[in-house]
Amino acid sequence: MLLTIDAQEPEHWLLAEVCKVLQRGGIIVLPTDTVYGVACDVACDDAVERIYRLKGMDSRKLLSLLCSDLAMAAEFTRGIPNTLFRVVRRKLPGPYTFILPASKELPRAMRKNRKTVGIRVPDCPIVLALVEQFGRPLLTTSVRIGPGQWMLDPFDIEAEYGAAIDMVVDGGALFPEPSTVIDFSGVEPEVVREGKGVVDFL
Repeated sequence: MLLTIDAQEPEHWLLAEVCKVLQRGGIIVLPTDTVYGVACDVACDDAVERIYRLKGMDSRKLLSLLCSDLAMAAEFTRGIPNTLFRVVRRKLPGPYTFILPASKELPRAMRKNRKTVGIRVPDCPIVLALVEQFGRPLLTTSVRIGPGQWMLDPFDIEAEYGAAIDMVVDGGALFPEPSTVIDFSGVEPEVVREGKGVVDFL
C-alpha cells in the first residue's frame, strides 16, 4: 500500500492511518531527511524481528530509533550528559545518528549483545509529526540495494518489497545522502561515518 503524504505539511488524518498500521505491528517504509527507511513500533518485538528478517541482518546489527526530540530519546539511553545535550541539541533536528549507551528499555529483540543504540531526530516533517502523533519512537534502518546504494523512489520501493511490508509512505524521491554517524558511547566522540551532517562542532 502506497500512501502519499505532503512532505512539508503532513496531513494529520493520513498520519493517523500510518499509526494504525504501526499499532497493528506492521512495518512501513518512510522518508527521512537523508534516505528512505524501514520502520516499526519500537515496542513491538514481532515487528522488530520482521525487520531483521526482511533485511537479512544479524540481531547484533545496530539499528536506530526515530524520535521527535531528545527527551523521547533519553528513555532508551542511559542518560544524556548535560555537556553532550548542549552540543547535540543545536544540531537537531538534523541528519545525524548519535550512538549512545543503551538502557534496558530497548525491545527484547534488540537487546541481544547490545550495549548501544543509535538515536535520530531527523529534520523531516513527516517523521517528526508521525512520531509525535504515535507517541513513541520508531525503530528504523535504511532501505539499501547494496553497499552505499539506497532505494530512493517510493514507487520502486513498493514494487521491490511488495507484501513483505505493510505500507510505503510516499514523501517524494530523495537524494542519496546518508546521515552522519557519531559514536558518543566512549570517552571521546568518534565519527563512524561522514554523511550529510557536518562535524565541525566536535
